[in-house]
Amino acid sequence: MPRFADNAPQFRYRSPFWQNFLSGLTIAFTAGIYVALNLLGAGGGQPDSAQISTRLNACLNSIWVLSSALGSVVLHTVGPGITAFLGVSGYIVYVGGLWHLSNTGKAAFPYFSSVCIGISAGLIFVTSGYIMLSYPEEKEKGLYVTTGFGLLAGGEIIGGIIPLLLSRNNNSDGGVPNAVYIAFIVIMCLIAIAGLFILPPNKITRDDGSGVAAVKYRGLWVELKSNLSDLCDKRLLLMIPCFLPAETYLVYLGSVNAFHNNLRTRCLLSFTSVVLQIPFSIILQKIFDHNAWKRKTRAILGLAYVAVPLCAAWVWEMIRVRSFDRHHAPAPMDWTDDGFAAEFVLFMLNWISSTLWQYVIMYFLGTLTNDPVKGSHYAGGFRACLAAGESVVFGLDSLLIPYAKEAGIIFAFYFAGICIYAYMALFVVEETKYFQEENVVVPTHILEETGRTEVVVATEVEGDSTPEKVSAEGIAKKTGL
Repeated sequence: MPRFADNAPQFRYRSPFWQNFLSGLTIAFTAGIYVALNLLGAGGGQPDSAQISTRLNACLNSIWVLSSALGSVVLHTVGPGITAFLGVSGYIVYVGGLWHLSNTGKAAFPYFSSVCIGISAGLIFVTSGYIMLSYPEEKEKGLYVTTGFGLLAGGEIIGGIIPLLLSRNNNSDGGVPNAVYIAFIVIMCLIAIAGLFILPPNKITRDDGSGVAAVKYRGLWVELKSNLSDLCDKRLLLMIPCFLPAETYLVYLGSVNAFHNNLRTRCLLSFTSVVLQIPFSIILQKIFDHNAWKRKTRAILGLAYVAVPLCAAWVWEMIRVRSFDRHHAPAPMDWTDDGFAAEFVLFMLNWISSTLWQYVIMYFLGTLTNDPVKGSHYAGGFRACLAAGESVVFGLDSLLIPYAKEAGIIFAFYFAGICIYAYMALFVVEETKYFQEENVVVPTHILEETGRTEVVVATEVEGDSTPEKVSAEGIAKKTGL
């Protein structure tokens, strides 16, 4: 049996795995903190600011649609490092806006901050998405997705544990302490600097010496046309119902959590759910990357692993909230109250399965391409639809529609997405995309297994990795294999 150390990626700055890790850190301490604040309740844990905060998020997501759809154009124009830096910066402004809202109740600056984060969210997620989709080998797609989203979960854990520790002896339903906002802003400033060190694919080399991709900047107009063309890919259009509900659970669970629970209970639920998400995501990764199974089999089993508890959770949720009256809030539930155990189990089931739905989406997108350019377009299209769905649900939630109806709408889209992915797993997913895309560098072992003799490798010249074609034997000599 091979040892873990034998299969572990080399610890190198230009390694695709560690670049994915660095990219994961940028979403961990931006989107992760954003999720933590939403789970604390509207306005960063200020229930009496619920409607203002919901409208802020609707504004944010409306802008996020456009920034995601066009984010790849920015990415390929200025590079992933600057794009990530700009992406983190908007989150810093947004946390400041929530802090201002929590202390003053005034909405002018928070509305401006929602515009900033709307632009930034598209940039940061297009950057991380295209790295997850195009930097790994096909046998590692699940690993890269799980690593990226696992780091996001880590950011959510940190974002949840800070207010949990500060409010553990406070059973009121008040807002988040100022120290929490200060800590979040400091962390994000450090991450913005780290984001500048993310490298483009032509500067990345695999452990065997081969490059990742041979991509050159083609000009703004060409990038824009290519982006729009890929967004019209019929396979991507088919997946729109899968994309739309992908983060609506954040809106719903954040809203019902603030409506029904006090602050320390909200903190406990948000923290525990993210912690438990990680081991379940590792199991999903093992399914997606199980090389003894064909890719179609992995796709079907991974989908089933997520779909069954997902359906059970949302049906149970609709039953639970059918008697809730949003115009007459109950006394906030505490974790010591009777009935909390069942609510705890349901929240965990709902959160974990809904979160893993995004892992499923990214895996299916990864089966469609290994090309960084196309991958960035697909990632942007996914995030644009995700933002559109989240924006609609934020708007519906601000109208105070019954929770049972809101949950029913979300579940309908999840169920449609499950059916679509079942079809794609059976009839669309291919065993490999290697040798079908011109920008992609095929790994050395694939060339040797298939008998191909030519590949593009990355030759470092003054910090750049210039693609050049050599034989598989030449790669072995360069790397000492």
